[in-house]
Amino acid sequence: MHKIAIDMMGTDLGIPPIVDALKVFVKKYSDVFFVLVGDKAVIKEGLHNKKINPSRYEIFHTSEVIAMTEGMMEVRRKPDSSMVRSAELLANDKVEAFVSGGSTAAYLSACHFIIGELEGINRPAFMPFIPTIKKGKSVMMLDVGANLENNARDLVNFALMATVYAKVIMNLNSPTVGLLNIGHEESKGKDYHKEAYKMLQVNNNINFYGNIEPRDITSNIVDIIVTDGFTGNVALKTLEGMAKNLMAVLKQELTKNIFRKLKALSLRKAFRGVRETFDYRNNASALMLGLKKVAVKTHGSSDAKSWISTLEMTRKAIINDFVKKIEAEIKKGV
Repeated sequence: MHKIAIDMMGTDLGIPPIVDALKVFVKKYSDVFFVLVGDKAVIKEGLHNKKINPSRYEIFHTSEVIAMTEGMMEVRRKPDSSMVRSAELLANDKVEAFVSGGSTAAYLSACHFIIGELEGINRPAFMPFIPTIKKGKSVMMLDVGANLENNARDLVNFALMATVYAKVIMNLNSPTVGLLNIGHEESKGKDYHKEAYKMLQVNNNINFYGNIEPRDITSNIVDIIVTDGFTGNVALKTLEGMAKNLMAVLKQELTKNIFRKLKALSLRKAFRGVRETFDYRNNASALMLGLKKVAVKTHGSSDAKSWISTLEMTRKAIINDFVKKIEAEIKKGV
């Protein structure tokens, strides 16, 4: 039975969506046990009448909470917080993975100081999945916010780690890697872009496509996109906002009058498909690549659907012994 620790506190929506996700997840998968970390009374109240098999979880009580608005220093100031204790459970091999929807700054601090990075990795990275125009096909993009700045070596490491994930988890034989830049030409970008381009080009463990412009992120051109954390975070949030607003505009235009409403009825399936393809809740989580253990971060505003996809990603990483395979690849490819 694989054990996953969930930081139950500090999210925007509280415990209810996590509990709703657990109810679905434990019925679908029989090989996962959960350690629910946080205020015992609050967790028990959230579980009340949910009819989740008690043999599939245990509660680990903590007395402190790191709020969504609090930063990295709270990891030291609140040693009995749910986030810190969850990370410690993972670091001490009491669980195989740690999941949180809490403060990103505190999460990064806990991952760095408590769990630690693999040898050869100076900067870990957040890697979410971005939906593309091809139904059922996503592109992996990293980093999207674990770092404000990265150098060329970091980007090569990101490409190596994501390549391992694509091969091991997604069964892609030779996943293609693109470097996010302002143009396709090798001469484009800052100095570290140009240096990274050359390093990626000659690395035999990476199938390098070349530069990818932001407008092509969702075009299904490559399997993996590497970028610095600041640029990646801006790109990710722009895409999420654009998808949400596009659906709002479509709804607005299709309900302007009775004639459009009638026409819209015949297009319901098509619009449902578009909405499902670009629904960020299907890809609300990001693996923290480069750590010694499996750690996954989800949005603070994640609903039950988002939490289910987060737990599924976590389970896949565990059962495929993903971290050890990354470690081996880094030793080969750096």
